[in-house]
Amino acid sequence: MTAPTRYAEALLTGLLGIFDLDIEYVRAEKNTLYYLDDTGVEMPVLDLIGGWGSLVLGHHHPEIVAYAKELLDTGWPVHSQHSAHPVADQVGAVLNAVLGREFPGAEPYSVTFANSGAEAVEVAVKHCEFDRALRMKSLFEEIEWHADVALTAVRDGSAALPDDTSPLPGDVPVPGTVEEFGALLEAVAAHNVARAGTSPVFFALERAFHGKLVGSVQFTYNPIFRAAFASLGRAVKFIPPNDATAFENLVAEQQVNVLDVQVVNGRVTLVERALPVVAGLIVEPIQGEGGIHELTAEFAARVRRICDEIECPVVVDEIQTGMGRTGKFFASSHIGLLGDYYLLGKSLGGGIGKASAMLVRQSRYRPEFELVHSSTFAKDGFSTAIALRTLELLEAEDGAAYDRAAERGERILGVLRELAREFPDVVAGVRGKGLMIGLEFTDQSDASSPVIRAKAQAGLLGFLLCGYLQSAHRIRTGPTASVPNMLRIGPSIYISDEEIDHLRTGLTQVCRILRGQDALPLVRPLTGATGQPSRTEIRDFPRETGAAAQPAGTGEPATLKAGLVAYPLTPDALRELDPSLAGLDDDALLAYTRRSEMLKDLPTFAPVRFDSPQGASVDLTVYPLLVSQQQLREYQVSGQTSLICMDLDRRVRAAKEDGCDTVGIGFGLGAVSGHGRVLRVPGVTLTAGGALAAGAAVSAVERVATERFGGLGGLTMAVVGGGGHIGSALATLGAGQVAKIVLVGSGRPGSAERLRVAEHRIYQEAWRQIAGGGELSGIPAALSAEPLIAGWLADGRSGDEPSGAAVAEYLDDAHGASPFVVLTDDLLSVGNAQLVFSAHSSPVPVLDKKHLEDGSVICDMSFFGTGSEAAAMAERDGLGYVRGGLLSVSGGVILPRGISASMNAGEALAGVAEVITLALSGNGGNLSEGPIACEQVRAILELAKQHGFEPIFS
Repeated sequence: MTAPTRYAEALLTGLLGIFDLDIEYVRAEKNTLYYLDDTGVEMPVLDLIGGWGSLVLGHHHPEIVAYAKELLDTGWPVHSQHSAHPVADQVGAVLNAVLGREFPGAEPYSVTFANSGAEAVEVAVKHCEFDRALRMKSLFEEIEWHADVALTAVRDGSAALPDDTSPLPGDVPVPGTVEEFGALLEAVAAHNVARAGTSPVFFALERAFHGKLVGSVQFTYNPIFRAAFASLGRAVKFIPPNDATAFENLVAEQQVNVLDVQVVNGRVTLVERALPVVAGLIVEPIQGEGGIHELTAEFAARVRRICDEIECPVVVDEIQTGMGRTGKFFASSHIGLLGDYYLLGKSLGGGIGKASAMLVRQSRYRPEFELVHSSTFAKDGFSTAIALRTLELLEAEDGAAYDRAAERGERILGVLRELAREFPDVVAGVRGKGLMIGLEFTDQSDASSPVIRAKAQAGLLGFLLCGYLQSAHRIRTGPTASVPNMLRIGPSIYISDEEIDHLRTGLTQVCRILRGQDALPLVRPLTGATGQPSRTEIRDFPRETGAAAQPAGTGEPATLKAGLVAYPLTPDALRELDPSLAGLDDDALLAYTRRSEMLKDLPTFAPVRFDSPQGASVDLTVYPLLVSQQQLREYQVSGQTSLICMDLDRRVRAAKEDGCDTVGIGFGLGAVSGHGRVLRVPGVTLTAGGALAAGAAVSAVERVATERFGGLGGLTMAVVGGGGHIGSALATLGAGQVAKIVLVGSGRPGSAERLRVAEHRIYQEAWRQIAGGGELSGIPAALSAEPLIAGWLADGRSGDEPSGAAVAEYLDDAHGASPFVVLTDDLLSVGNAQLVFSAHSSPVPVLDKKHLEDGSVICDMSFFGTGSEAAAMAERDGLGYVRGGLLSVSGGVILPRGISASMNAGEALAGVAEVITLALSGNGGNLSEGPIACEQVRAILELAKQHGFEPIFS
């Protein structure tokens, strides 16, 4: 097995590489990261990601670095578990002092340390449930005590028996004796036990992000992160942010009561008690990954009141918002939300240590939790000391760092608001507080640029823009997890005016690109192109929507739907698809295509209407992939076709979801998918278009040959790619008329075997025609004179009996070599043929003028792609050139741009015509399985003719 290139997160790194974000940084300071260019020179990058909020003091703050070195140089103990940790107590003291300042009157909070923010979330969840379980235990112990008191009172006559049992479900009689009262107590206990198993309920907010560990991911709203692991944790109920009424209603729905037995005014009474079902509510004061949304003070106040009423703890996740990033140490202090729990992380480690903390107010803290929870690396000597030093720096000079965060943030927000005013059609929103900022762009999922539209539809527009900012402006930012159109800006408090101006320049260019729908600046850095670009200015391209940019039907929807999975066949087709890419040469576009290996989907084209002369109509929708013919060839040669087949399967399923019952697989895609055999999409008719392509090509060549040679009789026909799916079909069809077939293979492993199989097919079809009687021509007529064939006829051998291999073996023995079919990998053998079919799958031409006989006819099955033989044909006079597999379309239908390269209005490739024909005819199944039979070709030609398709003879 070949070792992978990367062992750590290879898929993620590969995805980053698509956008030129897979950079290896070698040094960092303040707000700058450095990488080495090709000459080894350090290149600075303005880092606005800031360790996803971990660098409020920047990279390698000199005082923190010096302190870290001092700790290590002096041998400060890192691991001294199960010992006193006075530094941890000092951290707790500083945090409590901050809480007391920002929330006057707050009670003390105990601190539990962890290693990461997600771990801190899990610690809080554990403590919440631990507290709930203990509260429930206390409740049941109290109920048990009350029952015993009541029973004693009844027995000694100090309390009367209950006269109301209605709180119990069912028809429970009122007890009249002590014994019956004992039975009632048993019924109450059974009732309570049945409810004691009620699962705990946690609440979180929609758009929330609280981590991706098994427990914490349950509180992260985005189902992309959560859904696959939902069965591993408790279900969390999500409420809309800033909607306290929704929260109040949902809380009411969770209420579960148990029964207590109390003596009230001298009578035993059944009293309902609330079971502590709700374990906690976790909130971010400002939702970061959710799109930089702040909670309101009104929501905070009402939620606090509701939670107090039901004894629900409020967990305030300040992992990203805390540590002064928003202008105060706790962002929740902006809205007056006092939590029962606080979670800190990220910047608590000063950009060096890995530290997080959970704070719990003492009236809720359960000291025994310390005996059931631990973490090896939590509260280690090094990270805790770094956390203390970080807090000291933040608190220095009366918290000057917080004032600077507020001032710097307001400066950046001012820049972004100016952009929003200048580009209201591009900027959807500017949100943030302090240095936690988001710039949201308008939805580009219907952009006129297919490149921009594709990334937006894939939820990756932010990555595309980040790649541009990184490559063109050396600015590093990132999208939020749940708002893909938003760029996050989270620098340290030391960001300078010059760096903010640099950000302004880069974002202004991004806005101009999106306004002009000019994809070239976004794509060029991803092509590997060096040197002076063909143009540097950003241009404006037509701002029509994605749907309007493509041909579409008019009036009522068609009666049928069909799909076609295809790809831009040439770089010119890609330029036609997105005109803004016209400034990139072929090599650059092919490099971009290759770089998009893991993200091949291009936007679906709007349907093209086809009206059959028979009265039915079909809307054809193209589901394009960004892949090149060269890549398809590489997949095929290497045998590594699994990824492209997954892409095909996904696109076919998308077509099915859109209502397409028939789906075609475009040129070259059949070869890498077993001509659709590996695709298993139930309820969809699949076709690779080979039958109609072969039939149309042979029909066209027959007509041209008749004009040039008087017919096909006596001619030699060469098929380059004769062992392929279409090549072998062409040979089998042509053998019925020509005198000799030359099958030319590639010479690669397996080629000889494929040619032999094609030869056997020719002889099998010839024998079937001979056995069927009737007039014969071509190879079948010549073969019928052979003694073997005469003997078979005399014996009554069936035409369907496998016979091709036996005929080939007989001819080799009888003649030394077959006089009818030649197998070779020598292209010079083509020079002996008057008819040449170029049916190879090579991404480049394979024929040269030296290979061709004077006056011969060449049928080019790849005329529309990069493997076209047109150039070679232009070098020789007197050659006949036929564009193979091309049909006329009734009504002059124009196919979607970017797919119809090298074709004129009213023309369609056979693959397109076949999928339309099959959709109109209602044929089912996978019609591409197995070799293409002559009967199948004749049938599809007739069907196509009925629906207005005719082979083109030029």
